[in-house]
Amino acid sequence: MTRLDDIGLDLQALSLPTPEQQAQAVIDRFLDWATDPRLAVLDTETTGLGPGEQVIEIGMVDANGRTLMNQRVRPTFPVPAEASAIHGITDEDLKGCPTFDQVWSRLWELLQTHRVVVYNGGFDFNRIADSLNATMPGWYQGDGGPSELLRAWNALIPSVQRDGCVMEAYAPVHGEWSAWHGSCRWARLSAACAERGVDTSDLKAHSALDDARATLRLIQATAELTPEGLPWIGREEEA
Repeated sequence: MTRLDDIGLDLQALSLPTPEQQAQAVIDRFLDWATDPRLAVLDTETTGLGPGEQVIEIGMVDANGRTLMNQRVRPTFPVPAEASAIHGITDEDLKGCPTFDQVWSRLWELLQTHRVVVYNGGFDFNRIADSLNATMPGWYQGDGGPSELLRAWNALIPSVQRDGCVMEAYAPVHGEWSAWHGSCRWARLSAACAERGVDTSDLKAHSALDDARATLRLIQATAELTPEGLPWIGREEEA
């Protein structure tokens, strides 16, 4: 009986996408976002980077760059000086601003009615959850089990964090391979925009609304690439 490998067929090679196909798949993800009228891009500024830190500014734009939300939020503790040094937001700026629980219903409505993407979605949604914990204690508890909000959160947010993270999607385009991690390294939003020639001269870095606008422009610019412009994808380990 003749075996397939006796006639020179490599079954594994037949089943694997080519580098060009892999590059096109990366581009298609951005093209899908860029052409979806339901798209919304979210960004936040926070009191810090670690667990327990809170959201103090929320920016969200739609697929056409129109503002859906541009809101500062007063946290339950003072903004650390090191955080203010980055985004320029101080306690004085937040006087008279609503607390997170007072803006939550509007934000939650937007999250449910749009296809939301974020540059580093894991970070933003962890800080949103921390803000809920601080201003709506027990939001996740219902009578004898999880609250309706927690069930809705668990049905929506993990998929946004997984499928809507622009930073993760852009990593192969950035193309800096890490042999240690076996994957491409993440790029900062500013670096990614510079690589794609995105004009951000009219935007302020570390402004939630402007960072959302920059992310939308990055999505649109990346969607215009071709596989020929990303010759390293599918060949990263050869470098």
